Amino acid sequence: MKVELHLHTSRYSGCAVNSPEEMMTGLIAAGYEAVFITEHAAVWPIEELDELRGKFPQLRIFGGVELYDGSHHLLVLGTSDASYLDICDDAPAVLEKARRASHLTVLAHPFRWEEGFEMLYEGLRPDAIEYCTCNHDRPAADRAAAVAAEMGLPLVNSGDSHGLDFLDRFWIETPEPLVAPTDVRRIVLAGDYENCRKEQ
Repeated sequence: MKVELHLHTSRYSGCAVNSPEEMMTGLIAAGYEAVFITEHAAVWPIEELDELRGKFPQLRIFGGVELYDGSHHLLVLGTSDASYLDICDDAPAVLEKARRASHLTVLAHPFRWEEGFEMLYEGLRPDAIEYCTCNHDRPAADRAAAVAAEMGLPLVNSGDSHGLDFLDRFWIETPEPLVAPTDVRRIVLAGDYENCRKEQ
Protein backbone atom coordinates (compact mmCIF):
# COMPACT_ATOMS: atom_id res chain seq x y z
CA MET A 1 0.00 0.00 0.00
CA LYS A 2 1.16 3.49 -0.86
CA VAL A 3 0.51 5.67 2.20
CA GLU A 4 0.55 9.40 2.94
CA LEU A 5 1.16 9.92 6.67
CA HIS A 6 0.98 13.71 6.89
CA LEU A 7 -1.58 15.75 4.98
CA HIS A 8 -3.46 19.01 5.44
CA THR A 9 -6.58 20.36 3.76
CA SER A 10 -8.06 23.84 3.51
CA ARG A 11 -11.03 22.76 5.61
CA TYR A 12 -9.14 22.90 8.90
CA SER A 13 -5.55 24.04 8.11
CA GLY A 14 -5.24 27.67 7.08
CA CYS A 15 -1.88 27.01 5.41
CA ALA A 16 -3.32 24.37 3.05
CA VAL A 17 -4.43 25.43 -0.41
CA ASN A 18 -6.67 22.59 -1.59
CA SER A 19 -9.98 21.20 -0.37
CA PRO A 20 -10.33 17.71 1.07
CA GLU A 21 -12.04 16.57 -2.12
CA GLU A 22 -9.25 17.95 -4.30
CA MET A 23 -6.59 16.32 -2.14
CA MET A 24 -8.32 12.92 -2.12
CA THR A 25 -8.75 13.06 -5.89
CA GLY A 26 -5.06 13.91 -6.27
CA LEU A 27 -4.01 11.07 -4.00
CA ILE A 28 -6.05 8.55 -5.98
CA ALA A 29 -4.62 9.82 -9.27
CA ALA A 30 -1.09 9.35 -7.85
CA GLY A 31 -1.77 5.78 -6.78
CA TYR A 32 -2.09 6.23 -3.03
CA GLU A 33 -4.18 3.67 -1.19
CA ALA A 34 -4.29 5.22 2.29
CA VAL A 35 -3.96 8.65 3.88
CA PHE A 36 -3.88 10.15 7.36
CA ILE A 37 -5.39 13.64 7.51
CA THR A 38 -3.33 15.55 10.08
CA GLU A 39 -4.68 19.07 10.32
CA HIS A 40 -2.93 21.68 12.45
CA ALA A 41 -4.54 21.68 15.91
CA ALA A 42 -7.79 20.24 14.58
CA VAL A 43 -9.29 16.76 14.54
CA TRP A 44 -11.85 15.78 11.94
CA PRO A 45 -15.15 14.75 13.51
CA ILE A 46 -15.96 11.11 12.80
CA GLU A 47 -19.10 12.01 10.86
CA GLU A 48 -17.11 14.26 8.51
CA LEU A 49 -14.49 11.56 7.97
CA ASP A 50 -17.25 9.08 7.19
CA GLU A 51 -18.77 11.49 4.68
CA LEU A 52 -15.40 11.90 2.95
CA ARG A 53 -14.87 8.13 2.93
CA GLY A 54 -18.23 7.73 1.26
CA LYS A 55 -17.11 10.00 -1.57
CA PHE A 56 -13.80 8.18 -2.05
CA PRO A 57 -14.31 4.47 -1.24
CA GLN A 58 -11.18 3.46 -3.20
CA LEU A 59 -8.98 5.28 -0.63
CA ARG A 60 -8.56 4.38 3.03
CA ILE A 61 -8.97 7.68 4.88
CA PHE A 62 -7.88 7.93 8.51
CA GLY A 63 -7.89 10.74 11.03
CA GLY A 64 -4.99 12.28 12.87
CA VAL A 65 -3.69 15.59 14.11
CA GLU A 66 -0.54 17.72 14.10
CA LEU A 67 0.03 19.19 17.56
CA TYR A 68 2.38 22.04 18.45
CA ASP A 69 3.53 22.69 22.01
CA GLY A 70 5.61 25.79 21.29
CA SER A 71 8.70 23.80 20.30
CA HIS A 72 7.78 20.48 18.69
CA HIS A 73 5.39 19.43 15.95
CA LEU A 74 4.02 16.02 16.87
CA LEU A 75 1.78 13.91 14.65
CA VAL A 76 -0.73 11.57 16.26
CA LEU A 77 -1.93 9.18 13.55
CA GLY A 78 -5.13 7.20 13.48
CA THR A 79 -7.14 9.28 15.94
CA SER A 80 -10.43 11.14 15.84
CA ASP A 81 -10.11 12.03 19.54
CA ALA A 82 -10.32 15.80 19.97
CA SER A 83 -9.17 15.56 23.59
CA TYR A 84 -5.58 15.51 22.28
CA LEU A 85 -6.07 19.24 21.68
CA ASP A 86 -6.61 19.79 25.40
CA ILE A 87 -3.17 18.41 26.26
CA CYS A 88 -1.19 19.64 23.23
CA ASP A 89 1.20 21.62 25.48
CA ASP A 90 2.08 18.49 27.47
CA ALA A 91 4.18 16.26 25.21
CA PRO A 92 4.65 13.49 27.83
CA ALA A 93 0.88 13.27 28.28
CA VAL A 94 0.31 13.20 24.51
CA LEU A 95 2.83 10.41 24.05
CA GLU A 96 1.39 8.36 26.89
CA LYS A 97 -2.20 8.81 25.74
CA ALA A 98 -1.25 7.84 22.18
CA ARG A 99 0.59 4.71 23.28
CA ARG A 100 -2.34 3.57 25.38
CA ALA A 101 -4.63 4.00 22.36
CA SER A 102 -2.11 2.48 19.86
CA HIS A 103 -1.92 5.73 17.89
CA LEU A 104 1.39 6.22 16.08
CA THR A 105 3.33 9.33 17.15
CA VAL A 106 5.79 10.93 14.75
CA LEU A 107 8.06 13.88 15.49
CA ALA A 108 7.44 16.02 12.41
CA HIS A 109 10.27 17.78 10.53
CA PRO A 110 12.44 17.91 13.70
CA PHE A 111 15.26 19.88 12.10
CA ARG A 112 13.21 22.41 10.21
CA TRP A 113 13.68 24.64 13.27
CA GLU A 114 16.39 24.26 15.89
CA GLU A 115 13.99 23.72 18.79
CA GLY A 116 12.04 21.06 16.89
CA PHE A 117 14.13 18.14 18.13
CA GLU A 118 14.77 19.07 21.77
CA MET A 119 12.26 16.58 23.16
CA LEU A 120 14.51 13.76 22.00
CA TYR A 121 17.23 14.95 24.35
CA GLU A 122 14.78 15.48 27.19
CA GLY A 123 14.08 11.76 27.43
CA LEU A 124 10.85 11.88 25.42
CA ARG A 125 10.49 9.31 22.65
CA PRO A 126 7.87 9.41 19.91
CA ASP A 127 7.34 6.19 17.98
CA ALA A 128 9.10 7.54 14.89
CA ILE A 129 10.83 10.55 13.34
CA GLU A 130 9.88 12.17 10.07
CA TYR A 131 12.64 11.76 7.49
CA CYS A 132 12.19 13.14 3.97
CA THR A 133 9.25 15.51 3.43
CA CYS A 134 8.32 18.42 1.19
CA ASN A 135 9.03 20.77 4.12
CA HIS A 136 12.36 19.32 5.28
CA ASP A 137 15.49 19.93 3.18
CA ARG A 138 18.16 17.31 2.58
CA PRO A 139 20.55 18.45 5.36
CA ALA A 140 17.63 18.39 7.82
CA ALA A 141 16.68 14.91 6.66
CA ASP A 142 20.28 13.76 7.10
CA ARG A 143 20.29 15.11 10.67
CA ALA A 144 17.01 13.29 11.35
CA ALA A 145 18.56 10.06 10.07
CA ALA A 146 21.60 10.45 12.28
CA VAL A 147 19.52 11.08 15.40
CA ALA A 148 17.14 8.22 14.60
CA ALA A 149 20.11 5.86 14.27
CA GLU A 150 21.57 7.14 17.55
CA MET A 151 18.29 6.63 19.40
CA GLY A 152 17.01 3.52 17.65
CA LEU A 153 13.87 5.18 16.29
CA PRO A 154 12.18 4.45 12.95
CA LEU A 155 12.29 7.02 10.15
CA VAL A 156 9.24 7.65 7.99
CA ASN A 157 8.84 9.63 4.78
CA SER A 158 5.77 11.78 4.29
CA GLY A 159 4.56 14.49 1.99
CA ASP A 160 3.66 16.97 4.74
CA SER A 161 1.22 17.82 1.98
CA HIS A 162 -0.41 21.25 1.98
CA GLY A 163 -1.50 21.18 -1.66
CA LEU A 164 -1.68 19.04 -4.75
CA ASP A 165 1.90 19.82 -5.79
CA PHE A 166 3.16 18.17 -2.57
CA LEU A 167 1.73 14.77 -3.53
CA ASP A 168 3.71 11.88 -4.99
CA ARG A 169 7.07 13.13 -3.73
CA PHE A 170 7.66 11.34 -0.40
CA TRP A 171 5.64 8.48 1.11
CA ILE A 172 5.85 5.02 2.66
CA GLU A 173 4.81 1.70 1.15
CA THR A 174 3.88 -1.42 3.07
CA PRO A 175 2.82 -4.92 2.02
CA GLU A 176 0.51 -4.98 5.02
CA PRO A 177 -3.08 -3.81 4.59
CA LEU A 178 -4.16 -0.82 6.65
CA VAL A 179 -7.63 -1.78 7.80
CA ALA A 180 -7.88 -0.19 11.24
CA PRO A 181 -6.37 3.25 11.96
CA THR A 182 -4.08 1.70 14.59
CA ASP A 183 -2.52 -0.72 12.08
CA VAL A 184 0.03 1.89 11.07
CA ARG A 185 1.68 1.88 14.49
CA ARG A 186 2.20 -1.87 14.39
CA ILE A 187 3.56 -1.68 10.83
CA VAL A 188 6.03 1.12 11.54
CA LEU A 189 7.30 -0.34 14.82
CA ALA A 190 7.81 -3.70 13.10
CA GLY A 191 9.70 -2.01 10.25
CA ASP A 192 7.34 -3.56 7.73
CA TYR A 193 7.44 -0.63 5.32
CA GLU A 194 9.73 1.16 2.88
CA ASN A 195 10.46 4.86 2.61
CA CYS A 196 9.86 5.98 -0.96
CA ARG A 197 10.50 9.13 -2.96
CA LYS A 198 9.98 10.27 -6.51
CA GLU A 199 13.23 11.20 -8.15
CA GLN A 200 13.11 14.74 -9.45
